[in-house]
Amino acid sequence: MDIPFPPSTFAGKHKAMKKIWYLWIITGLFPLHEGMLAQTKTASGTLLVNDSITLDLPEVFVKAERPLVKMAAGKLEYDIPNLIKSKPVDNAFDILGELPGVGKSGDDITLLGTSETTIIINGRKSSMTTEQLADMLKATPSGKVKKVEVMYSTPPQYGVRGASINVIIENDRSLKEQLKGEVSLTGKQAYYLSPSGLVNLSYTGKKYAADLSYSAGYRHGRSTEDMHAEPTVNGEKYDILQKNWSENKSITHNLRAAFEYDFDNKDKLSLSYTGRYTQDAPPSYRGGRTDFTDIETVNTTSRTTGPSSLHSTRADYNGYKNLNAGIDYTFYKDKSLQELVNNFEDADKQNRRNESRQQAQRANMYLNHSVTTSGKWKIAYGLEASLSGTTNEADALLDNEQESEGTFDLKQKEYSVGAFAGVSHAFGKKFSLDASLTVRYYKASVDSAGMESTLWDKADLFPSLSAVYRIDRSNMLQFSLSSNRKYPSYWATTPNTYYMNVYSVIKGNPNLKPELNYSMQLTYVMKNKYVLGAFANFQPDRILQMSYQCPDRLQSVFHTINLDVHNTFGLMAVVPFRAGEVLSSRLTLMGFAIHDKGTLIDVSFDRKKLFGRAMLTNTIFLTRDKNLSLDISGDYSSPAIQGIYDIDPLYSIDAALVWTLPRQKLRFTLKGTDLLNSQKPLTHIDEQGQKSRMELFQDVRSVSLTVRYSFGGFKEKKVKAVDTSRFGT
Repeated sequence: MDIPFPPSTFAGKHKAMKKIWYLWIITGLFPLHEGMLAQTKTASGTLLVNDSITLDLPEVFVKAERPLVKMAAGKLEYDIPNLIKSKPVDNAFDILGELPGVGKSGDDITLLGTSETTIIINGRKSSMTTEQLADMLKATPSGKVKKVEVMYSTPPQYGVRGASINVIIENDRSLKEQLKGEVSLTGKQAYYLSPSGLVNLSYTGKKYAADLSYSAGYRHGRSTEDMHAEPTVNGEKYDILQKNWSENKSITHNLRAAFEYDFDNKDKLSLSYTGRYTQDAPPSYRGGRTDFTDIETVNTTSRTTGPSSLHSTRADYNGYKNLNAGIDYTFYKDKSLQELVNNFEDADKQNRRNESRQQAQRANMYLNHSVTTSGKWKIAYGLEASLSGTTNEADALLDNEQESEGTFDLKQKEYSVGAFAGVSHAFGKKFSLDASLTVRYYKASVDSAGMESTLWDKADLFPSLSAVYRIDRSNMLQFSLSSNRKYPSYWATTPNTYYMNVYSVIKGNPNLKPELNYSMQLTYVMKNKYVLGAFANFQPDRILQMSYQCPDRLQSVFHTINLDVHNTFGLMAVVPFRAGEVLSSRLTLMGFAIHDKGTLIDVSFDRKKLFGRAMLTNTIFLTRDKNLSLDISGDYSSPAIQGIYDIDPLYSIDAALVWTLPRQKLRFTLKGTDLLNSQKPLTHIDEQGQKSRMELFQDVRSVSLTVRYSFGGFKEKKVKAVDTSRFGT
């Protein structure tokens, strides 16, 4: 007996909608009593059944796994609330480390398989450096991040080229006329204790939203360097053993304020301010012991102090007619005083005093517009201009006598103008294309004691392409092509000299050139969660720092140079998997081929290497409602090369316990980093007479406890069931 039912829709536990058709009910499988069937029997034995039946079915739950990633307009968009739930994530910067295919090392965030990755905020590049952006994101609660977009080839209207991660920071506009906030306190115990705290307040009105965040932190860290060098000086071999240590202290304050206003015509104005201030005290110390075997031993101590401050403002206007205009301005000031003493065996002393100062101002302006033709082609075009002025000063004294090496007063000016045009179009439901071309003119000059010289004066073309083929609703293929030019930091192009001890010194390079980046990626997203990729990166003139043993004196100099060739090719795979409702894991595998070629002073090298990297993260849910979870992750990198360096394998294991109380108001995160104390990079050099070995201890192993409390309606969305890389001395 067949009983047809109309299509029915059920809301699943994760709001996943499933359509179920009841095609038939077989009496033997679903026994129905006579009253329910409302049937009668004729004399001939024919069964008559009413054409409609009302049944009280048992409650139906349809469970479905949320898509981890989706591709829209050439961007990989991640479901942030679902991605970070039960994860040890307490601020916006922590979120980036949880993204599949993203590598995190200190304050550096890189899309695996790309040469460089830019972090942009709300769709625009900032004038802040990488370190300053990281501090800003660390001072931003994770609940303020609405969405994260990953782009391997960023459209030029975002103000950047190449790969980028776009962090969308917004207030929840659905909560009208509410004041909400969050307070968090963190105690981090590494070699020393480093406490920090964060306060956030936000208010959402009918047409506007305001946000204010403040954080402060005391950082107290320690690092060591053990070096064994075997230089050849004037034809004679020497043996040098060196042990260095440093104790770094800093107190930093971060402030961020943002205001958004929605006009009646749907235009939107956004204003923001970011400030950072590092106090002059307490000082940082560095010491070391250098044993020149069979010659003498020298003990070195140094003390460094100095404040720094940053102020960055931004105004952005989005018109409903696809007009976008804005300006951002950054002011940075830094002062550092180093006092170093070398104590020789004969009781003689050598005193060095180095004072450096930097003041930088930079402004960016942009105007973008887009139109859509009757054939649904989207045409985007825009203009951008930037200018900066930087003053770099240094005074060097040796035994109270001015030393010409390391003393300078430079003023650097930079101008840049650019224009772009791009088109995007969807060819049916399967294929879409986004292509653009940017032309940019860049000029930089340096004034030294009234003598002006040109650093760079060049115009470049930067093509960009993103093509997406959608196989079906859950499988797609993307090809990306991008190009970019990266400029060295302002301080790196000065003739600065920084003495680490009696043997090692760091020097600037006024002849540094910008590096070019050309990248290609082929990405396959399978079932909206598995990511497979192939990539190729070409970086002529890559900027790299390496140590060089002088042939005429006992001194090792860290030089920053441009390589002739730096190419990387590779494959990657991101594989998430689950074990019921207890375990959620993600495995990332990568294989690289590297080619480095260049000349360090008089040492020419041409080196190639194959290496791999594997990362595994596991989240174990310890309770049925998932309010208590354990996160365990591991990372392994095989031996690699970097210029003339050979780098030994690296591995680490981290763990975290996350406990969220009911209503998600109070949350505790206990985190252990580098539990095996294995993050000790070991490098070797054995190239054409250059021979050394160095092991670094970076004080990575730590245990931290974070207590986070949300109040006044501030809550995470429920899931059921400022480029500053060039600043600083």
